[in-house]
Amino acid sequence: MFCMTEIQLTNQRTVSFREKVKAWRLKRKYGKKVVLKGALKILGQQPVFKLPGTSRIILGDRVVLNSDFIHSNTALTYRCTLVCGLTGILEIGDNTMLNGVSVTAYEHVTIGKNCHIASCTLITDTDYHPLDPATREREVLGYGIDHSIVKKKPVTIGNNVWIGWGCTILKGVTIGDNSVIAAGSVVTGDIPANVIAAGNPAVPKKKI
Repeated sequence: MFCMTEIQLTNQRTVSFREKVKAWRLKRKYGKKVVLKGALKILGQQPVFKLPGTSRIILGDRVVLNSDFIHSNTALTYRCTLVCGLTGILEIGDNTMLNGVSVTAYEHVTIGKNCHIASCTLITDTDYHPLDPATREREVLGYGIDHSIVKKKPVTIGNNVWIGWGCTILKGVTIGDNSVIAAGSVVTGDIPANVIAAGNPAVPKKKI
């Protein structure tokens, strides 16, 4: 009997003409800022992209961006929203599916191949705001601040990772291949490969 990792599978997803048109519209709007390494499957509404400066989004073959609130078999709450900082890079590997997921890459977020990421999940490599209270006060009062002082650290998610509904993956985290992050977990530190992790903060609970 063979393990799944020993069987070479090919992607059976088809990409419809309508989905190809949606991908073409993204490329037309963002040009070289969006790199498509193969077919892109967009379900439902167009995803929300924010790509200022020299930022880029790199999408592997047969990536699925699911924002289909009508036909989806998952309880979608949001459209897929992919946001980069001025020099941020977001890379998503072949065959990975995002179901109403929000990703913020101010520096660098890497998501591997063959991943499942559920609705209401947030993945971010930044704190968004400075820790210093006086600087935050200036920010909310409309004064300009130096956003380079906001802490950022790359996020790396391995291959064949399943992230359950409503998780939060914070800056500096690495999640190893084949691991599962249970619904509602807050991941603040590294998770090894081949485990089920859960909690706030998430910790390994069981080996796979």
